[in-house]
Amino acid sequence: MKRNLSPQSSLSVLALALLALCLAPAPAHAYIDPGTGSFVIQGLIAAVVGAGFALKVFWKRIVAAITGKSAVEDDDDL
Repeated sequence: MKRNLSPQSSLSVLALALLALCLAPAPAHAYIDPGTGSFVIQGLIAAVVGAGFALKVFWKRIVAAITGKSAVEDDDDL
């Protein structure tokens, strides 16, 4: 028995096969040296410190936006 696929179902099968091929892992043939780990850790620490500093600088504005009150700016310059 020969079963004919409709053009729509054959297109679906083709799209599924192409998606499977695109998502299949390929060997990278790459080398990660020991310094790469410390570089990643350094980047993570910098991101955490940067986020903390941004939070510190904009804390009053963040609280004012959440509570709906007006942010009062301090005049620290003498």
